[in-house]
This record gives sequence, C-alpha cells and structure tokens, in this order.
Amino acid sequence: MNRLGTALASELDRQRLGDTVVEAATHLTGAAYGALFERVPESPDGPEHWRLLSLTGAPREAFTRFGLPRVTTLFSHTFAARGVVLSEDVTADPRYGSHGGMPQGHLPVRSYLAVPVVSGDGVILGALLFGHPEPHRFGTREAALIEGLAGQAAVAMDNARLFASVRREQDRFAAAVQAVRGVLWTNDAAGRMAGDQPAWAALTGQTQEQYAGYGWAEAVHPEDRAASVESWNAAVAERRRYTHEHRVRRHDGVFRTFAIQAVPVLDPDGSIREWVGVHSDISEQRAAETALRESNEEIQRYAYIVSHDLRAPLVNIMGFTSEIEASQDDIRAALAGRPEAGRIDADLSESVSFIKAAITKMDGLINAILKLSREGRRNFQPEPLAMTALVQGLADAQRHQTDAADAVIAIGDLPGITADRLAVEQIFGNLIDNAIKYLAKDRPGRIAVTGSVSDGLAVFRVADNGRGIDARDHARVFELFRRSGAQDRPGEGIGLAHVRTLVRALGGRIDLSSEIGAGTTFSVTLPLRQG
Repeated sequence: MNRLGTALASELDRQRLGDTVVEAATHLTGAAYGALFERVPESPDGPEHWRLLSLTGAPREAFTRFGLPRVTTLFSHTFAARGVVLSEDVTADPRYGSHGGMPQGHLPVRSYLAVPVVSGDGVILGALLFGHPEPHRFGTREAALIEGLAGQAAVAMDNARLFASVRREQDRFAAAVQAVRGVLWTNDAAGRMAGDQPAWAALTGQTQEQYAGYGWAEAVHPEDRAASVESWNAAVAERRRYTHEHRVRRHDGVFRTFAIQAVPVLDPDGSIREWVGVHSDISEQRAAETALRESNEEIQRYAYIVSHDLRAPLVNIMGFTSEIEASQDDIRAALAGRPEAGRIDADLSESVSFIKAAITKMDGLINAILKLSREGRRNFQPEPLAMTALVQGLADAQRHQTDAADAVIAIGDLPGITADRLAVEQIFGNLIDNAIKYLAKDRPGRIAVTGSVSDGLAVFRVADNGRGIDARDHARVFELFRRSGAQDRPGEGIGLAHVRTLVRALGGRIDLSSEIGAGTTFSVTLPLRQG
C-alpha cells in the first residue's frame, strides 16, 4: 500500500492514475471486476454526471452498454459519499432490486463492494465499485483496504486535477501571448533575469549566460539601454507595473521596436515572487505612425503655403477692385451724355459687386484653410476640465439662439478629462451650434449632451431631434467645404471639418449617427488624459 501510494502521488495523468487504482484494488480484494467512475461537476457545458474512467476484469462494453449507473438504493449511497457499501450477496440484500435488479446481459455479481472517492476538502471526485460472481468474497478486511486506497486515490486525483488546471492556464497564457505576438519572459523578485527564457533567447539569440542578470540589456539598442535599465529598476523598487518602449536587436542583427508590459507576481504574504513581462513587436505600428505624422505635417505645410500664396494675388484683386469702384464717378462723368452711358454704368456697378462677392468668398475659404493648418500645428496645453460646467457654459453662451429656435439644451453628468481647454470648447461649441442651426421647424428643439466612461475613454454624445442627415452624407459632412441637406442656413462647410481635426489632434475620434426627420447624434471619444 505504501509503495502504491508513492506511485499514485507521482502520477499526474488522470487516465493512467485511474487504471493503476482499479488494477491495484482489484488485485488486493480478489474482485473479478473493478471500476472507477469519475464525477463530472456541473459546468457551462452541461449538468453534473458520472462517467466510467477505468475498468478491469471485463470489456468496457460490458459496462458502457448499460449507460450511466442508475440512482438505485444500492448505488446512491456511494455516489452521495455516505461511506462504504459492502454486500456479501446482493441478490439477498434488501437494498438490491429497487429498480428491478440487474438488467439482462449484465456481468454476474453476487459480492459487491463500493467506496466513494472524496478529496480532503469534501469534494466528491469519484467512486470505486467492485464485484464478484460468487457470494461472500468481500469482508471488512477488503472494505478497509479499499477505503484506504480510496483516500490515496483522492489525493492523487486532486493533484492530477490541479496539475491539469495549471496546465490549461499555462496553455491559455501561452496562447494569449502568441496571439499578441508577444515574447514572454520572467525575472526574479529583484528584477534580474534568471533561469531558462526560451522566448527571449529565440528573439535575441542570447544564451542563458549572456542574458542572465542584466545581460538582457546588451540586446537593447545602445541609445535606449540606459533609460531602459533605469526605468526598470525604478519600477522594481516601487513594485509597480512596468510600461516601456525600446529597440531590441534580434538574433539576425536587425533592431525592432517593442512595447514592454511587466507586472509583479505576489505571494500570499504580499511579497514579490517574480516578475512576468511581455515584449510586443510594434515596429510596423510605429513606422506607420511616423509616416502618417510626416504626411500630416507635409499637408499642413502645403496648405499653409498655398493659402498664403493665394492671399497675395487676392489682395491685388481687392486693391484694383477698390480703384475701379473709386473711379466710377470719373467714368460716369466721362460717359455723360453718351448713348448707353446709363447701361454701361449699371453693368460696371454689377460687375464690381460680383467681383467683391467672389473676393469675400475666396477670402473666407483661405481663412478656413489657414485656420485648419494652424490648428494642426498648435501646441495643446492639457489641463483638468470639469466637462459638465464647461459644456453648460457653452450652452449658456448660445442661449439667445436657443430661445430663438424654441429649443432646450439639457446637459448630463459628464466625465471630467484632462485636455486643451480651447480645443475642447471649439469642439463642443461647434457641435451645439450645429445642433441649434439644423433643428426642425415643425417641432420644439431638444438637444442633449451626455457622457460616460467606456474602456478607459471618455465618450460624449451631442444628440438633437433636428432635421437629420442623409446617410449618403454621413462621411462627407466632415470634409472641408461640404454641407448636407437644404442650404438655408449660413455656413461654409468648415465647422465639422474643424471639429474632426481637433478631435483627432487630441487623440480621439468622432462618429455620427443620424436619421432624416428624426435627429442626429455626434459621439466624441477622447482620452481621459491627454498625453
């Protein structure tokens, strides 16, 4: 029994464990048949049930063709873990036959012995059942042996169950790391890399002797090395999550950019057992961001240059137009008394007015381009903003327009953020102004500004019951000089383009949902804290 207990304790494979227990127990008791039924707890996959794990003395079909053990008076005592069931002759046992006895074709059983397998914390793990075709083959000795073996089996099954659970968690963690293209590593409690680090070795080509301690830093780009070691030591000293970014030399000599996340793993007493970290390759992401930033800067420079160059000839046109306008009296005097003088003077006045209107329009467009260009280059000054008060102030500033439109603006409880005040005021000032401007004439206007926090981001919604925007124009309204619907309100199609530029510059996004005749909702998602 002692040797068997040692063997069971070292066995972590559930099936081999069950086979060993049943074979040993059958041998010890002299049973003709032995079986270990395993209890499967209730789970999302189905209700609790029992299944045959191991069997000896008979082909598996001899049991499985009768289905799961029935809850008979004889069986239920064992499955409810109420103790040992010993019957020297089941055919003469009053507990036998509650469900009509053995089904036809069942293995012949007269002697019967059954013991529940229960873990140390009281969880029913299974049941050991033994039989013999002759009566009086099992007694108290066999019952005591099986009871002791069931206790050892419970410990071993518990260990195997815990091992399987840990193995599943490890597999799940490894799969998660692989899914994010991560390189998993661990450091000891003092923050030094120790032990076998296969992922790090595969990435860098370093041997265990090379990366041990702080040797891993030799694979970090020389320009990033000192900052990486310093920030890592600071995180270890402060026992906090480590977030960093640096370049690492791969085994082929190519440097790649990685984002690093590491957390301490604590023991029950709160001390750090080890650090677990992941390097995620973000080289493509950083390259794309750099290209996008350079492209945006180029566009902004181009817009600035073009608008600036357009303004110079426009100023000349404005000047010469003023001279023509100032010369009109002289021209009128020169033409006095001549036929067609009146018509020529009227045509000249009309032409000058057309030129001046075009100049005004062109001047507005150039100013809009310059404005957007400057916003893209402006340095934001983040500060804590109480958004409810800020948006309420914007709504109050438009009280006259709101009353004139027979509208009401309701401001909800908005989450505070840290961002550039001027940019945020321009964003929500434009959206509220837009909502008022495009309310429906046939019903009182209702505008609501609400907000919430979702996934660590602030989400604000400006909703109205106005005329709505055609689905074909949902994307176009954010384009410069684009407007949607009836052009019966003053505007140049700049406001929403300006809003989108500001939202993006703050690291957020703006979305639109709208239905013609029902209203429009603009959703502005911003970081809680602008970097």
